[in-house]
Formats: sequence, C-alpha cells, structure tokens
Amino acid sequence: MLGRAELLVLALGLAATAQKATLTLNPPWSTVFTGQSVTLTCSTSHSPGRNFAWYHNNKPFRNTVKNSFRIEKTKMSDAGRYQCKAPGSGQSDPVLLTISEKWLILQAPYYAVFEGDPLHLRCYGWKGAEVSGIKYYRNEAYITPPYVNSELSIKQARTSDSGKYHCTGSVKTIFMISEKISPVVSISVQELFSSPVLRAAGSGDPIEGSPVTLRCVTELNPQKSDTLLQRFFYKDSRDLGGSRSSIDYHIPVAGLQDSGYYHCVVRTVTSSVWKWSPKLKIAVKRIPVSRVSMEVQPLGGQVMEGERLVLNCSVSLGTGPITFSWHRKGSSQALRTETQVSQRLVYEIPAATETDTGEYYCVASNGNAPAPSPGVKVAVKVPVSLPHLTVSAASAWAAIGDVVEIRCESPRGSAPIVYQFHHEGAALGNRTVSSQGPGSLALNVTSERDSGTYFCEADNGMASGPQRSASFHLSVLVPVSGATITADRMGPEVMAGESLNLSCSVESGTTPLFKWLHNAEELAAVSGLGLPTAVGNTLHFGSIQLGHGGNYQCIASNQLSPQRVFQAPSEILAIAVKEHASPRVAVPVTVSFLFLMGVAAALVFYFKCWKKAEGMVFNAPERDTRLPAQHEPPGQGLPPLGSLGLHAEEPSYGNVCPLEPESGDVEYTVVNIKKRSVDKPKGILSRDKEEYYVSYSVLADPKPTWESATGVRSPEGGSLPANDIYENVPHL
Repeated sequence: MLGRAELLVLALGLAATAQKATLTLNPPWSTVFTGQSVTLTCSTSHSPGRNFAWYHNNKPFRNTVKNSFRIEKTKMSDAGRYQCKAPGSGQSDPVLLTISEKWLILQAPYYAVFEGDPLHLRCYGWKGAEVSGIKYYRNEAYITPPYVNSELSIKQARTSDSGKYHCTGSVKTIFMISEKISPVVSISVQELFSSPVLRAAGSGDPIEGSPVTLRCVTELNPQKSDTLLQRFFYKDSRDLGGSRSSIDYHIPVAGLQDSGYYHCVVRTVTSSVWKWSPKLKIAVKRIPVSRVSMEVQPLGGQVMEGERLVLNCSVSLGTGPITFSWHRKGSSQALRTETQVSQRLVYEIPAATETDTGEYYCVASNGNAPAPSPGVKVAVKVPVSLPHLTVSAASAWAAIGDVVEIRCESPRGSAPIVYQFHHEGAALGNRTVSSQGPGSLALNVTSERDSGTYFCEADNGMASGPQRSASFHLSVLVPVSGATITADRMGPEVMAGESLNLSCSVESGTTPLFKWLHNAEELAAVSGLGLPTAVGNTLHFGSIQLGHGGNYQCIASNQLSPQRVFQAPSEILAIAVKEHASPRVAVPVTVSFLFLMGVAAALVFYFKCWKKAEGMVFNAPERDTRLPAQHEPPGQGLPPLGSLGLHAEEPSYGNVCPLEPESGDVEYTVVNIKKRSVDKPKGILSRDKEEYYVSYSVLADPKPTWESATGVRSPEGGSLPANDIYENVPHL
C-alpha cells in the first residue's frame, strides 16, 4: 500500500502535469509545404484567460488574446519548435513544424505516439498534386500493404513500429509524370508503461506458515498517467483469480504446496496493450532451526597449552536432518561439517596449541538459511618469552627534537601482555597489548639526559613472571645553534702584516665542525693570497694581507647522517686591512745652496761627535714624540765609508718610548754606533778632524704601539713583532 506521503507526492505530480498547456496543429501533420497555412491552438485543463504567449525555437515571438493563431502561407523560416503558455498553466511540450519545398513529402503526426495508439502516415504531393504508385518503407524495408492509398494506417502501434520512414510515388506535373522520393521522417512509438516485474515482499524464500505477498510493479509514462491498467496473477501458468486493479496478490498462510513459478500480466482497460512479467520462483521452506548455541570446555574458554578443548553445538528448534559446522572467526573454511538427525553435536581438539586461540561459533541448518550461534572466545595461555627491544633511531643516535619509537615484543606469549619500559633503571611507562604485536613507547628527545641505557620487561600474569630484554644504549646529539664569530683584537681594523685569530663558538651542539667563509665563498676559493690556517674552531692569519680584508662568517655543523645535517651560521664579521704609511725621512734639498749648507753641517756633526761616539748609546727620554727630530742623511759628494777608513757596522737599535704610555706612539729610535780601528789611508785627517758616517734608521710603521715598543726593549728579548720592522736609510 502507498503511504500518505507517497500519495501526496503523486497528487502534486498529477496536478503539475494537468496544469501544463497543450499545443495542437491543424492540419495535424508535422511537415507541410511552403505556402500552406497552419493553425496553432493552446489548450488548458481550466478556463483559459485572455493572454497567451507563443514561443518559436525557445524564444517568445507573439502574444494573443485568443488561444490560437494562424500562420498564413508558411515560409521556410517558419519551421522550428513551437510552444505556448496560457495564464495559470505551465509551458507546453514543444511541437516540431517542418516546412518543405520538395515534390513529395511523408506527413506524420506532430504529437507523440504511444503503444496501442493508431498511427497514420500520408504520402503527399506538391500542393495536392496527384501521386500514383505510392510505396512505403521503414528502415529501407518495403512495408506497403496490398491495398493502400495515399495514407498508411497502423491501428495499434507497437514500439517495434519505430524507425525511419519514407515513401515513393509518381507525381504528375503540368508537363510530365516523374518518380519522386520523400525525405526521411523519424517515427518513435513511446512505451505506454514499462514491462512488469513480480516481486515477493521480504527477503529470501517464505517460511512455512508465514504470509506471502506478491507485487506486480510497472510504471506508466508521465504523459499517460491517467491510463487505467489491469493485472492478472498466474502460478505455473494457472490463473489465480482473474483481473484485478490492485498491484498485490496475498497468500495468507504459505505451505509447501504454494511453492512454484509465478508471473503477472498487465494490460490496458481497452486491451490494446498487454505485457508479461518474468517468472518468479517461490520455494516455501520448512520450519528452520533456531536458537543455536555453543558451549566450550573447560568453562570460560581458558585452556592451558596442551590441554583438551571441547566445542558442543546445539539447537532448540528445527526438524529433519540438521547439518552442523564449526568455524573460527576470520577463517573462510569450516573446521568440521557433519549432518545428523540430532539437535546436538560435539567437536573436540585433543591438544590445544597457541594457534587455537580465537573466537569460535557453530552453524546449524536443515535446508533453510544457516543459523549461527553466538561466538565463544577461547584463549590458549602461553608464557611470555624473552622480549626484543628495538629503537627507531638510526645507528643508536637521536637528535634533540626527535621522537624515538621504542618497541618491545615477545615472540611467544598469550595476550594480554604488559610491556614495561625502563631508562637507566627508572620506569618510563607501560603498554598493554591485547593481541599479537609489539608494545611501543614514543620518546620525545628533549635533552642529553635522554641518553643512556634502555630495556623493557614483558609479563602476561603467568607463573613464569616477567621477562627482561637485553639493554640498548641511546646517544643524543645536540644540534648546533647560536654560532658566534670573534677576533682576538678590538676594532674591525688590522694593519697589513699583523697576525690575526678568528674564533667560532656555539651556544650548544655536540662535536661541532666549522667551515669558514670569506665574502660568502669558502676560503679555498680565494686565489692569489696566502690561505689562513684553520685549526678546530680558530682561523689563524700569520701575516694578514690587504686581500684578506672583507666579510667573514663561520658555519658550525654536526650531523646524525648524511641526510640529517644541522647547521648554525654566525653573524658576518667585517675585517678591514690597512696598509702602513710611508716612512718619515728628510728629503734632501736640491738647490745648490742648501746642498753646500748640508755638507758643512755634516762635517761639523762628524767633528763634534767623533770624540763621544765610540761606545755611546744615544738616549732621548725627554724628546717630544709627537714632533720628532729629523736627522739629515749624508748629502751627495760625501766619501763612502771605505774611503774614510771605516767599515760599515750594522748598528743596534732600540725604540725610544715616551715617558707616559698614554702620550702617543713611538716616533724615533736609538742608534748605537761602534768605531773599528783600521789603518787609515794616506791623506786622512787626524782623530780630531775625522768624520764618522752615520746610518739612519726609521720605523717601517710610523705608528707602532706602546706594547710593541716596550717589547723590543724588554730584557727577555725575543723576535720583533711584525709591526715593529726597522730599515736602514741608505745615503744618497
């Protein structure tokens, strides 16, 4: 029976269909010649209004007060799809109008043709011209009946009458008679209602003593929803009571005799259309077995490995031979199948093993649907074996921030198994595994304190007690971070030739490695310069050069694997290398007068210093280092040392420092000159009048530091710093 909601939906659908307007043509043909007239009429199921809208090829083209209008003397442009709409109604279904200029046309109805409807076709000559010898074809096959005139009529059309039609005939014109062929017209005979299907209510075959309902289901075409249908029911080709309007056939109490093949027939009230359903087999079953149960021994299903296991299957209802089968959940094959005229049967496993653990049930059937029993769980208890501890960290190393999975698994042992995890003897946590498989613990590595020895224990509550795994040592790598680059001197400026050390340090990191960059390139890429020496975290410049200036950066790194490398770049340190200023020497005067004055001054100097020079050390502690005195070197024209009977001795030098370290830089030196006694060549003046040749020395660096100067004067001696380099000024 249809529900109220279904009836409401059906009523609304019928109302919507009834409200749709209907468009008709007169003459009732879908094809006409040019110049002929056609009348279009719009009809509704209710009283028409005074405003009708007309559509041509889905576009509105006219509004009329009347429900019809006439196309006088049709043209080719009048061909197309027409629709209409009346006040209070929906838009009509489209009607196709074809305009032709051929000598011969085949005219077919403009409306839809359904099963059981009459079908009329007319072979028509140009504007009523006489046509003789008319022949009709469907899908190129000749279908002309023995007696036919210009029209072909099919009293009750079938879907098999659908196809492509055309006609031929001799058309008489003013001058001659010629054979003509009409254009092809497609005819589609629509199904009035679908082929019926017979169904039995419920699922499966009916049970003896239960009611059975058979339903004959078909669907009417929506355009023919008001068509009345009748139904007939048959069992083994025998009529079960004549026609009926109901779609159902009821059997109040089914017995074994009601088994057989059923089908139904649906027809129109006018008997114009008949349709048969496929046959449906109905097999009434005996009273099936029910209330199937299974008992297990030992009670509770707990059995030790090697003990006997008994599964007892029984039914409360069911007649005839009963087939019993035993099953384990998860397996598609039965453990055992046996048929007996009995309501109880036993299956026995002599010695249970661990593989017998699982959920069991039995199934009973007497030809009806098999009836299963509820499942019973059987646990064959096995002591745990020594567990295996595995760690997901590669090569027993993990980095801070990693999540390391620690897995513990016993190859044998009955579930549930409790796995306890330990680190350096302290418990980390436990996991209970209710089936075969490992227990796992996710360790969040947060510091080096997570390094150490790990082990696990497995216990399933049996007398053997917990079992302990072998130990595993995990090492933690601290990723490098906070790289810092520093220099061993204050300020960003360094004088060329000085030494310099750059150091790279990290805030944290396990065994970091260091790489040095100069102007964003590795130091090996710098060409034309002496490369500094990298030792550990230090970059050493023995004698820094101008080309070494620029931006320096260090990159600290460590790694777990070639695929997991941690890096920490430092900030960029700018190093500026400056060149030494030119030495401060007196420039000889080139003017002749100044030249003579210089010669005279030199001679006077030699005479004055001759008596005091031997073994003397010149000391000038009170000299102003900010305005140092300049000594004029010997001018041109003075004799060389050899001609004066003197041999050049390398003087010893010492920096003369200011009295106060804060007073400024060292500006001059002390020169110790020793005379050697040699035979004087002839013509040399006596001692009082002898001249000594003085070699002047200046600092290569005009601004040595206080520390460098005092270092030279230090009694400990040692090598001179690179920035305190002296040179002799040769005579001109």
